[in-house]
Amino acid sequence: MISVIMSVYNEKSIYVEKSIDSILNQTYNDLEMVIVLDSPDNEKLLRKEYTHKDARVKLLINDRNIGLAMSLNRAIEVAQGEYLARMDADDISKTERLERELEYLIKNGLDVVSCVADKIDENG
Repeated sequence: MISVIMSVYNEKSIYVEKSIDSILNQTYNDLEMVIVLDSPDNEKLLRKEYTHKDARVKLLINDRNIGLAMSLNRAIEVAQGEYLARMDADDISKTERLERELEYLIKNGLDVVSCVADKIDENG
């Protein structure tokens, strides 16, 4: 299993939705998504749209803003996957991202793998 960890702070809901959907719609689907909400802005969306509809989503809510690093550490503490993948709340992953990264990681006996990025503006 791959645990995808993400912290959400003040990102616009539309970006958060696209980001989460891009992970939940991966070609590799043996995954869990651990999302740490570091501000209350997106709580209603995350609870309504994801935690009730997809059992792979785990939502942690910070009592106060603790920042990105500490939020990601909270996600790692509850992650159950053999592998960790990092996701930003305003990024969109290509549908084969996790499958290709895991395949490359295993094939080459690596501990860490990264990928390139395409820039997306407000118009897509």
